[in-house]
Amino acid sequence: LPIVEKIRIIAQKVYGAHDIELSPAAQSQVDRYTRQGFGNLPICMAKTHLSLSHQPERKGVPTGFILPISDVRASIGAGFIYPLVGTVS
Repeated sequence: LPIVEKIRIIAQKVYGAHDIELSPAAQSQVDRYTRQGFGNLPICMAKTHLSLSHQPERKGVPTGFILPISDVRASIGAGFIYPLVGTVS
């Protein structure tokens, strides 16, 4: 599957999101990694541990939200791509 589809599946099936929204920077990185041949790497989401959503104050099991992907980075040596969800410090 393409990188964006793998991210979308995780967001919907694991976190309960309705969909994802990639920032222009995130889309640019996805395009770059795909061109470079890294589109087959697995995805490891980087997000707050305080909620299934991107908002730490949303407790329980929220559903129906749009999960914002602010950036997408890769750890090529370790063999995975990691989208940054919302604001990650």
